[in-house]
Amino acid sequence: MRLDPVTTVPAYELVLDQLRRSINLGHFGPGDKLPPERDLAHQLGVSRTTVREAVRVLEGQGIVEVRRGSTGGIVVREYDAPPAELKERLREFDDVIDFRLAVEPMAARLAAERRTQRELRGLAAALRALDALAASGAEGRVSDWLRADTEYHLLIGRTARNERLERAIEEGRAGLFRPVGAVWGRLEDRAHDQHAEIHAAIVDGHGDRAAAAMTAHLEATRADVHAITGRERAAR
Repeated sequence: MRLDPVTTVPAYELVLDQLRRSINLGHFGPGDKLPPERDLAHQLGVSRTTVREAVRVLEGQGIVEVRRGSTGGIVVREYDAPPAELKERLREFDDVIDFRLAVEPMAARLAAERRTQRELRGLAAALRALDALAASGAEGRVSDWLRADTEYHLLIGRTARNERLERAIEEGRAGLFRPVGAVWGRLEDRAHDQHAEIHAAIVDGHGDRAAAAMTAHLEATRADVHAITGRERAAR
């Protein structure tokens, strides 16, 4: 048995992880401002210096921009991977999709088998929010779509009533944005295609069909991202 050395994680790294996860899950999208430094410090129970160190890392990674002046603040930046990084980003993306394929079809299956009427009402409301965004052409507000899409997938995890699955779904969602964040604005129409099928299977209590629909949904996302990034590499 091998035991690894115990290390102390600096407080700013814990703050960094929370801020990055919030951005990756769409709680803050491109152009949005994070709460002021003072408010972040209060919410997270750390010093403003600790928050400043975490924001400095995010700025160095090109995730946020610190703007000065009365209208300034910590602003989430648009993200576009340079051409040289696209191939590496796709490998990371494929790893995340593989992880989600190991988790989310089972969550959909269990949701279909365990759902209550109250949970179905919550899923229906989340699906209507996605329908409204798709109908309005939400590509201009990618963060709105990302938030709504994340909420729907997390609700499926909650409906499965398995905390480990729910945490795994959130982990998979949080891991998606950085590899291919720049193409989300071109995925909304296709990304919504299988949601109705997943939902219908859960409503019907059909676990096999729900798992199959979720698998098709994730594989379609993989195929679309590869097609889009392939065209971008060729164009550049």
